[in-house]
Amino acid sequence: MNSSFENWKEILKTTLNADASGEFILPNDLPDVKRILNVCTTYKKKECYLNNGELTAEGELSYGVIYCGDDKKLHCMSCSAPFSSSVQSREESADAVVSDFLPPDTQARLSNPRKLSIKSRITVNVTAFEKDEVAPYIEGVQDSGLQYDEKTGASYAVSCAKDDGVPFSVDVKLPDTCPEPEELLCSRALAGIPTVTPSDGKADMSFDIQMMFLYRATDGTVASYRYTANVEHGIDADGMTSGSVCRGRVDVTEITGDLTTDASGEMRLIEADITYDAEVIYETAVNGVYVADMYSTEYESTAVTADIPLRRALPVNVSHITVSGEADDENGGSVVTAAVDGVRYGTEREGDNTAIDGELEVCVIENKDEFVSRTVQIPFRFVLRNAADNAEIKASAGFPSVRAEKNRLYVDAELYISAGGAEYGEAKVVRTMNISDKPVNKNAPPLRLYRPAPGECDWDIAKKYRVSLYDLQKANEKNDTHNIYIIP
Repeated sequence: MNSSFENWKEILKTTLNADASGEFILPNDLPDVKRILNVCTTYKKKECYLNNGELTAEGELSYGVIYCGDDKKLHCMSCSAPFSSSVQSREESADAVVSDFLPPDTQARLSNPRKLSIKSRITVNVTAFEKDEVAPYIEGVQDSGLQYDEKTGASYAVSCAKDDGVPFSVDVKLPDTCPEPEELLCSRALAGIPTVTPSDGKADMSFDIQMMFLYRATDGTVASYRYTANVEHGIDADGMTSGSVCRGRVDVTEITGDLTTDASGEMRLIEADITYDAEVIYETAVNGVYVADMYSTEYESTAVTADIPLRRALPVNVSHITVSGEADDENGGSVVTAAVDGVRYGTEREGDNTAIDGELEVCVIENKDEFVSRTVQIPFRFVLRNAADNAEIKASAGFPSVRAEKNRLYVDAELYISAGGAEYGEAKVVRTMNISDKPVNKNAPPLRLYRPAPGECDWDIAKKYRVSLYDLQKANEKNDTHNIYIIP
């Protein structure tokens, strides 16, 4: 009989902290550790849910440890550790939970030359939503006596669509300028912020996956090569339309690489197998019934209204900048590889804009007499034009480029900054309308309810419906719902 009014309201917003740790023994085929150079951390899997009043975030971290062995060569080992964190909530359950797992803070040390102790702290930002449905209905009137004549305004229904464990494969050809590889030491992959194009029941995602391969060449040197592949992914999303507001996220959960020969017979081809998780959070406009038209012989109807919170997602804007810096490198050698260990930043409002100040921490691995690592801080500043007051700012960096010249290190890194968020408001809907129990009289003029536009006065309404001002005010003198008028 009635169209429903749908909305999602925010019922919980909090931050969870989880710890992952473990003692890891080196495999027998790897030499003893002389010095840990870098630890790369990725999420292998992650989940967040609210059940029976307990909010839980859990998952597993995957570590890639690059170290200098006692044979003065570069080596890499992989390991993983689970994590979980829970907190009690006043809310028993939620219809949707949106979580954002931030890059973990990881520390590693040697317990002995063959045992590594690794600890990580994971921060998770969580927002939970509850669905609020309001279905207007008429008491004492048959379906045939009710006619909805206006559907205005909109709420937004928030939903999440996921595809986990998606495989992706690519053959990477090393250019002739790179030394010929003999052994692949490790592979790393990062996914960029995707662009999402919504359509009815589906979202098309496009994103880049940056890959870095660290290998030992046939001449004994260590080299690295970077490669970027573009990925197109379609994800089914019930309730999505071409007008939905979306934000997407992609996390690479695993990458493996194998060296093989190319068409010329040289060992210059890397077969990379990648697994990633794709997620789209989208909000779709849903019309709500505000005004009804019914037939009755009496003007004693009353309308009960409900205040409904509205939440509308702001479109996500992504900015792409290059951050550059330099540092002293008096005792350095040749640069082998580099990775961003962290992006720290803060925001400040400047009129209609938002200024972002922060720094990148870049770990650089060099080879002189033996392999060493050092951390370089690169400050940056960026201004987002016309960003919303409550915009959610996020920053992530790709693989940096580092070169050494005349006892100086020069670093360039790609930085992605996204700004999203939500707008909040309130709407009034007709929740209950009570009219006379008398039979419907089709010959009587219809009883009409009207919700005036902002700034519209009694005179404007009387003129619009061609009734006298006196009759309009008389019909509404006992009407205490000032935003709904009875039209005589």
